[in-house]
Amino acid sequence: MASLSDIEIKPELRPCLVKDKKALFHKWGHTKNLLGQEFDVAIVEYEDGQIEEVTPNNLKFCDNRINKYMFKEE
Repeated sequence: MASLSDIEIKPELRPCLVKDKKALFHKWGHTKNLLGQEFDVAIVEYEDGQIEEVTPNNLKFCDNRINKYMFKEE
């Protein structure tokens, strides 16, 4: 039987595009703007190593994970 010390949780990188620029998605984050409005952002890393927070509407995942799920035909 595995002990708790044997369990390892690793972040999983996902390939994505941010406005047609190749990037790796690292994780979701939560931030505020200057007006105090809160919103979610994606933390991404570009090919040159630059890290950026981007809004979800500017992110497109490229790994087609949705194909692993079955949807009923209408």
